Amino acid sequence: MAAKRKRGAASARSKTVDTSTPLDLTRDPAVREIVGGAFMDATVSAFKQMEWAEGEIATAEREHPDHADRVWHSFALLAPTHALVRTEMVYRAHCREILARVVACEDTRPGTAAECCCACCETSQVAPLNLAGVGLYLRMWKAAGFPEIDTRGEHYEAITRDAIDAYEQSIRKNLAVDSRQLPDVLEHVPGCPGY
Repeated sequence: MAAKRKRGAASARSKTVDTSTPLDLTRDPAVREIVGGAFMDATVSAFKQMEWAEGEIATAEREHPDHADRVWHSFALLAPTHALVRTEMVYRAHCREILARVVACEDTRPGTAAECCCACCETSQVAPLNLAGVGLYLRMWKAAGFPEIDTRGEHYEAITRDAIDAYEQSIRKNLAVDSRQLPDVLEHVPGCPGY
């Protein structure tokens, strides 16, 4: 019996682990059971979002090297504010708009076009949008840089432009995130107006 134990112990030590591919425990049933599937999914989702945000930050830094320091410090501003903002297309659009505001030294608090699209989406599921509501949705969709879905946006603009303007001002104000600001030490950079 002692020989069997030794042989078993020796064979266990001789096994090697393949390290050529990254270890992915997110799909392991035992890990999901211990940690919890919902927690694991949320963690994976958060890390994906961080990757997307870092990608958008790197792009903005390359495109605007004079503002690279401000852009680099903007990571905390890019937090998703709505469940739909957690999807890649919507989240990246949200990040690009916030980063564009940082580069332009504009107020980063008002709702982004992506956030406005999410609000329009939810509203349209409660009640049909009126002409100005559809016009706002199409304007925000285009402003977010999403794929073209309707070429009639100009028609809505022509008919209800003033109402769309009022809706946009209202929705961006209502979706504002007061804490979405760079730290004070960075806010007062020469050439950037104070808020």
